[in-house]
Amino acid sequence: MTDRAKARAARLAALMNEDGTVTPAEHLPEGLLTESEDVGATYLEALTAETVGEGLHAVRVESGLETPEVLARRGLSKGRLSQLERPDLNPQLSTITQQADALEYDVTIVFTPRQKDRRAVRVEVKPASNH
Repeated sequence: MTDRAKARAARLAALMNEDGTVTPAEHLPEGLLTESEDVGATYLEALTAETVGEGLHAVRVESGLETPEVLARRGLSKGRLSQLERPDLNPQLSTITQQADALEYDVTIVFTPRQKDRRAVRVEVKPASNH
């Protein structure tokens, strides 16, 4: 994990209470954080994945699937799977959605505005049909 990711994880961990609830940071509007108990750990892991490759690796680990099963689902070699999970790879969106689909995950792209007077735009990305 990079220093930047460690710092981000530490900031997020500081918001977590001992009982598993989350205390919003002072700059967040009230009600912005979700109350769902199962979101915390997954969201923290997602936030610490700084590259698509690291994210794909985290998804594979979180899915609990063994490497041979993932390889069989996608028809990949072990070397290609390793390539996909490298932090320096910039895979095509179709590759990302196919890998996520094989791991039973959906892909969502969120365009987050830099200016506070704009709303975020969320796009659900579906894997291409194999027909």
